Amino acid sequence: MGAIQLWRRVRRVDKPVAVIVGVGNMLLCGVLFVMAIGGMLLFEAASREQETAARYLAGQIFGCWLAGGLMLFSVLGMTRALFSHLTTMLFTPTTLFLILLLV
Repeated sequence: MGAIQLWRRVRRVDKPVAVIVGVGNMLLCGVLFVMAIGGMLLFEAASREQETAARYLAGQIFGCWLAGGLMLFSVLGMTRALFSHLTTMLFTPTTLFLILLLV
């Protein structure tokens, strides 16, 4: 398979990948948000140190996932998936935080 054929295949699957990335990122951000505030169903922080460790781990996972996705989609030239990744990773936690404040 030549480089041009690979490039065409990547460009062809950009739109379906963008939808999958958006849904996956929203689910991941929801789980990380719940983990950061210490409200997991299977994980209940017993001490302040465990809460801090869970918040720190959620931040690390979020940052690495954001940077990795931005790097991967920009290298592959998948602009729709890149934009979908960036918007869902930035707006989903903000929206969840605002909902938490309003409720």
